[in-house]
Amino acid sequence: MKLSDQQIVTVLDRTAAIADPILDILAYSDPLNVKPRTFGRRWWDVIPTWFGDLTATALDVADWPGTAAWEALSMNQKADWWVRRIGSVTSLGAAFPAVFGVWTKKVPAGTLLGSASQALIVLAIGREYGVVRRNEQIDMLGEVLFGRAVDGSAVKHAERQKLAGTDDDASRLRAVLKGLWEIGTGLYGLDRALGARPQSPSFLQHMAWLPVIGGPATYVGERVALRRAFDTAREWIVAHPGAIGL
Repeated sequence: MKLSDQQIVTVLDRTAAIADPILDILAYSDPLNVKPRTFGRRWWDVIPTWFGDLTATALDVADWPGTAAWEALSMNQKADWWVRRIGSVTSLGAAFPAVFGVWTKKVPAGTLLGSASQALIVLAIGREYGVVRRNEQIDMLGEVLFGRAVDGSAVKHAERQKLAGTDDDASRLRAVLKGLWEIGTGLYGLDRALGARPQSPSFLQHMAWLPVIGGPATYVGERVALRRAFDTAREWIVAHPGAIGL
């Protein structure tokens, strides 16, 4: 099926509209207000005396955005963090259905989540380097995920998605998962039509058809594919310095 640039841009625009608030939740959410506790700590402050101390230490060890450890990272390290930390979790979700082998091909949940994972991480990387305007986000997604040069200004942009009911951890998790599913279903049609999304090595794709070992093989493959998307996104940003800025 041949898709017009306008159809592609419309899907990528909605992808960015949904992904931005998801990234905000992952980066800025701090319901216990523990991130400030990671600054100015003495060595004995890492010893937990209440649950908040333990949470603050865990977030700081994980270099989570908003912590003292995060602020000590370079721009490149912050971009890489999204692939190492968040990408490892999203890839796990994309790989889990493959433990059932060939039967998962009937319901391509893993493919949907794999597409959503790559889009989310590419946009997160872009944000760390300053690619925050919707036009440039669309352009970047088009070239990185599908090898297609598009014009992000070709359509009227969708409003930034509002994730309702995000007052507690459980509702935030539901909102993130729902958003990822919406992104995946939107990109699935593009993936089938264009077939250019960064893929895992072919031998790992073949192993994904096998029950049980298909899960680990798909996880490794998704991690490789995500790293390819990361490298391509960074190359795109270097080649388009005008995309950086508000």
